[in-house]
Formats: sequence, C-alpha cells, structure tokens
Amino acid sequence: MIESPDLSRIHGLIGELFRPTQAPRALSAAEVEEFRREGFLLGPRLLDAHQLHALRCAVDDLVAGRASGMDRLPLRRSDRRGGDGHEQWHVSGAWRVAEAIHDLVFASAVTLPVSQLLGHPRPLLFRDQIFVKQPLSPGLVPWHQDYSDWMHTTPPTHTTCWIALDDTTPENGCIHYLPRSHTQGILPKINMSDDMESALQRLPTLMREGREPRAVAVSAGCCVFHHCLTVHASYGNRTNQIRRGISLTFMHPHTRSTDAQRPVGPGCPAVPRGELIAGPLFPSLGDL
Repeated sequence: MIESPDLSRIHGLIGELFRPTQAPRALSAAEVEEFRREGFLLGPRLLDAHQLHALRCAVDDLVAGRASGMDRLPLRRSDRRGGDGHEQWHVSGAWRVAEAIHDLVFASAVTLPVSQLLGHPRPLLFRDQIFVKQPLSPGLVPWHQDYSDWMHTTPPTHTTCWIALDDTTPENGCIHYLPRSHTQGILPKINMSDDMESALQRLPTLMREGREPRAVAVSAGCCVFHHCLTVHASYGNRTNQIRRGISLTFMHPHTRSTDAQRPVGPGCPAVPRGELIAGPLFPSLGDL
C-alpha cells in the first residue's frame, strides 16, 4: 500500500495489474473532434476482467471502511436520504490509499486518450473520485458543471475520465449530458436542494434550447470522457444491483490557483494565487 501523503511509491511505477501487454488505443481524430464539439465522448474499454475485479474489491473495501490506511483517506461520505442501506457514496483521494486505484491513475490506457483530449502530452492528475449508488438508492446528482466547484483553478480545461465498474444504464443512474453545453459559459455552484427538473430550469436558456439530455450507458470496464464545463447529471439507482464508478480528472500543466485560501482539493493544500498547481499530490503523467 502507499504511504500517503508522502506517496513512497515512485509516481508512474505501476504493478502488474496495469502493465500494458500491448500499445493502448489512441483516440481517432474524429473522436477528438466529437469531444470538442459535444463536450463528452463515449470512450473505449479500459479494463479487462482481472483489472475490473481488483478495482471493484478496492472500491468495496474503501466504501465499507475496511481498507488499509483509511485514516489517510481525505474524503469519504454517504448520502442517507434513502434510509439505511439506500445510500450513494462519494470517496476522494483513494489513489493515495489503494494500490489498484493508484495504478489505474498511471495506466497508459487512461493517460493516452486524456492527453489527446487536453491537447498536452503531460497532463496532471487533478482529482480522483469514487461514486457508488447502492441498490435502490434514490440519490441523484442534479444538473451541474464540475467546474462550478473548481473555480479556484484556471483555465477551465479539466477533463474527466469516468470509468464504469458495473454496467451503467438509465435505470441504475448512468450519467446524462447536455450536448454542447460546455460552450455556453460558467454556472454557479450546484444547488443540492434542487431536483432534476428544477435544476434544469435554472440553466440559462442557451444551455437548454435545442439540447435534449442524452443518457450515456457505459459497459463495465469502459469509460466516458467529459469536459469540466459540460452540464451533466445522474438519477438514482432503481435496480437491485450496485452501480460503481471511478472518476479521474486531469488538468493542463499550466493550471494555476485563483484563490490562496481554498485548498485545491480534499486533503490538498491551498496554493498562492497565480501560482502553478503542482507537486506530489498532482503528479505529471507525461513520462509514462
């Protein structure tokens, strides 16, 4: 396991779980163009059955609180609005604790397409997050932009790779996107008192007109990429099966702080205004 926050394992040195046996698949020019036009892109398969099993076990241990090094985990919380056993979980910073998630961050199958979408060969890790919707969890995430929580960093070019550990469908809470909404400006921070309809009605008219929400089902082991300004949401899990996903967000190496008081992320320090965001908690992935 990783001795966080010092991260004694060398960045980029990954174990056998994600050691490539063949060259990772690069995105085509058409796929990159689709991402830039629509603000999201259904990506390729990233995980084989063995990797998928290892990551599911790691996520289950973290959510249950039985993983080694839980005291080093900066964020682990649940939403119990549905009652005991009907929860959605949010965990951040797991790459510093769980070896399988650490290695996923550095896997070339992830970093190659991300570098293409960011337009830079040396992306930095900005944040990792785990999202779990338990069976029959009514928990939803209303329409929002990720960047509304990240405005203490600039420029807003952060790119997320959301990896499904279970088949995600409209019935169990897959992500819904508003196509091309990333071109229509920056929204205020999400209002968690909203439901899906009220959150949608809060959006500026230009973000809603002619943009039918699109549900993006992702098979287990596959991924979807989205821009930090793309408006998206997810409904609750109406099925009897768990829905688990890992969200890895990367930033351009020229990203700077705009707020000297606000920590860059859970378990991270604040960075003086105007300075580059860098250091061991934001590793560069360009030399992998």
